[in-house]
Amino acid sequence: MKKLLGTILFLCAWAFADCVVKSVALEGLDDVSEKRFRSMVGKNCADLERQSKNLIDELAENGFPFASISQHIDSAGNVTVKLSRGSAWVWAEAENAENSKSQKRTFAKLSGLESGSPVRLSDLERAKRKLVNSGYFESVEEPRLYRDSVRNRMIPVFFMRDLSINSFEGLLSYASGEDGGWAGNLNLALYNMRGTGRDLTVFGETGDWERSVSAAYKEPWLLGTDWNGIIRGTFEEDSTYRDALLEAGVSRSVGFYFEFAILGGIGDDCWTYTLETNFKNEDRIVLPRHGVSFSGTFRVIKDRTDSSHSFTTDLHANGRIYTPLSQTFVLQSSFFVGTLLPTDRNFDRSELFSLGGMDNLKGYRPGFFRTRAYGISEMDLQWRAIEKTAFHGFFEPALYRAQAPDHGWANSFSYGLGISQYRGYWSFSLFYALHQGAEPLDGLLHFGVKALF
Repeated sequence: MKKLLGTILFLCAWAFADCVVKSVALEGLDDVSEKRFRSMVGKNCADLERQSKNLIDELAENGFPFASISQHIDSAGNVTVKLSRGSAWVWAEAENAENSKSQKRTFAKLSGLESGSPVRLSDLERAKRKLVNSGYFESVEEPRLYRDSVRNRMIPVFFMRDLSINSFEGLLSYASGEDGGWAGNLNLALYNMRGTGRDLTVFGETGDWERSVSAAYKEPWLLGTDWNGIIRGTFEEDSTYRDALLEAGVSRSVGFYFEFAILGGIGDDCWTYTLETNFKNEDRIVLPRHGVSFSGTFRVIKDRTDSSHSFTTDLHANGRIYTPLSQTFVLQSSFFVGTLLPTDRNFDRSELFSLGGMDNLKGYRPGFFRTRAYGISEMDLQWRAIEKTAFHGFFEPALYRAQAPDHGWANSFSYGLGISQYRGYWSFSLFYALHQGAEPLDGLLHFGVKALF
């Protein structure tokens, strides 16, 4: 039977290889499509098949998901093509088949599918990824489509289970050796409050090196528009300075994976004007296996007290890529870059970038580096032989502008091992990191525990 099937497929391929289109008779096509098909005269019949498939794909992406095409080729190469577009269809509001605290209107907005817009079948997968990227849900089944019995509307139904994403997290970092000390973080995160899409985060850090507190709140879809309201504030200090900043602005999603925000702020002695961009397309929130994320910030800082140095430009960005190497190994590649302009200015310590800690260079204590410009890359090889558990081996080379009395660019690196695990309503992480020139027992220990609710 297999040999017979193989012979039939071979004969069909051979027949198409020798088939040349001599003439084309068309039915049901518009002028543009007719021109494309008439240009197929003299070409191989296999090219005609590809042209037909491309046309059906285009129609499916422009509101005609049930379009079909038929073609007949006689022995002389004369082709008859008939297109049936069917009716145009639009999206209805997205629905969730799982029990969820999210309000129905909130879920529909979070999907990114606009009610009344033309049906594009590829948008279904994009909407699923957007819902997952929100962090509120996990997908338990592939989405389905249902026809409205009254109107030409397609109802997208997703199977999104609520995640326990509200969290209270504590992180302790301890360094031994001559430059030893400790830092502790407490982080409260409330997401999708009462199923409305509202988010609130509060972050505090204290220790032997510096102290800070920050908070951010998002009010989604202001006045029924697609714009979100944002307000956030930060306060930080160490033995040499104290600084505070309050910002407010708006953000908006563009498409399914991209978001931007515009904010204005006031500090102790400055005004700030900020543009932020964010792109995220990962397969899941907890330990993604593949996907890409990127965020960038362009900020102009106007000094209210020193007219000779009235403007500072702050540019920084970071991104990560997950690459599955096998069933159990995943490679996370990350980068962090930033610069302050103009380059000939002597910046205050509070203006400089603060590097070190779990967020970038794990082998150094938080705030170890203060610098005007930097570039960091990270290679984190993760072994995931146990469900919702990752064992990490990481290496982080860095390049940065040295502070006075040093000059020019300097380089360093950190490396180490770690484990992160998620279990029901809690998670923990443990990392041991070393830096360039450090003894094995002089590393930094980062231990975090998160309660989820």
